Amino acid sequence: MRQNSYLQFLASTAKISAQFSDHEKQVLNAIFVRGIENPFQVRDILEMKTIASQATLHKTLSNLVKGGYLILKPSDDDGRVKYVMMTQKIIRFLKELDLKLTKSVD
Repeated sequence: MRQNSYLQFLASTAKISAQFSDHEKQVLNAIFVRGIENPFQVRDILEMKTIASQATLHKTLSNLVKGGYLILKPSDDDGRVKYVMMTQKIIRFLKELDLKLTKSVD
């Protein structure tokens, strides 16, 4: 592993991650860590007060949905409950980041 591989990774991802605000990055990171199999409910996202206020989180979530990165899927059991799901667009973004990380350490 090259000594500066981490810095190379950061530089190579700066352009693609610049499209997201800091709040969007934090929300997406929480969703990525949680994974596809265990999606957040909208209310879980709105309760992430360490990231931002409820109003800011609502706007952030709306922007990510409008951007095509996330979708809100109603629960089969309770239509009032909506799950935050990743779209293929954000999954491709994750794969691109993974590829850049792999290249930076090779």
